[in-house]
Amino acid sequence: MTRCDNCGSETTLPFTCQHCGGKFCADCRLPPNHNCTGIVSWNSKPRPSVGMSYSRGGGVSATGGIATDTRRGPAKKAADGIPYLKIMIAVIILILLGLAGLMLAGFRIG
Repeated sequence: MTRCDNCGSETTLPFTCQHCGGKFCADCRLPPNHNCTGIVSWNSKPRPSVGMSYSRGGGVSATGGIATDTRRGPAKKAADGIPYLKIMIAVIILILLGLAGLMLAGFRIG
């Protein structure tokens, strides 16, 4: 077990501060709670609030909405994202062609 660098309580899963490198308990893990020496770098990072959204769309937007997508290239349609339907159609066509070839060759099905 590790002791918290701030309050001295024993903790099984200590939090390591990204700014000062200390090991802290759950109560002391945030930089303002343990008088962190790197509090300046912690204060410079944006914090999630009511108007912020961390989404896949392109980053954090502090204006109240989701940031626009910054990826380049043509926009994909929903059908382009899932090629399974095209693959299944191709497999069914191949099976039907194979059965038609067997029937023409004189093979009886059933």
